[in-house]
Amino acid sequence: MLDITDLGDSLLYVESDRWHCDFGHGRPVMLGLVFEAVDLGEIDGHSFVIDASLVPQPECLNEEVLEQAKAECALTRREMIRYVYECYGGVPVNIDALQPVKSSCGFSSFVADSSIGSLKDESGEEMEVRRFENLEDAMHFAREFYAANAHVLFEFIDFVLDRPLRSGGTGWDKIRLITKK
Repeated sequence: MLDITDLGDSLLYVESDRWHCDFGHGRPVMLGLVFEAVDLGEIDGHSFVIDASLVPQPECLNEEVLEQAKAECALTRREMIRYVYECYGGVPVNIDALQPVKSSCGFSSFVADSSIGSLKDESGEEMEVRRFENLEDAMHFAREFYAANAHVLFEFIDFVLDRPLRSGGTGWDKIRLITKK
C-alpha cells in the first residue's frame, strides 16, 4: 500500500513498506520517493517538470542525521523527510523511464495536460520528459500517475543505485551516508 504525503506546494513524498534496498548485511534500508515540481521558466507554456529522488525512510536514518534534523526543528516525520531531502538530497531517478513518454498507455493523457520535450540530465545526456503547463497539473500527475507506477522502479533498484552520481560515488554511497549502519 502506498503512503502519500504532501511536503509542500511543489513536493510530494511516496513510500511503501515493500520499497527497500539491501546492503547484504543488517536490515534492509526502507526507501521513499520525493517528487518535486520544478519550473524551468520556459515560455512555451509547459515549463514544469517533475524531478524524482530516492531517500531513506526516517526510521532508517542514522542518529547524527536525526539529531541535525531535530536541531533544525524538524520534529515530525514529515519535517524529517523534507529536511533530509533539502539538506542531503536524494538519489536522482528518471521517473519517465518507467514508462517512456512516447509509449504512454493512454491513461496518462487523462491525468493532466502535458507535452513531451527534451531535457539534459546531470550527465549531459538528453532525455525525453513530460512537461506541464502549471504547478497544479504537475503535482496532480505526480500523485495520480508517477506515484501509482513507482513500484516498477523497485524491481530494478540495484541498477538504479549502481549508477554514478554527479557529486561522486553511487546511489548506494548516498543512501549509506545517511542511514544506520
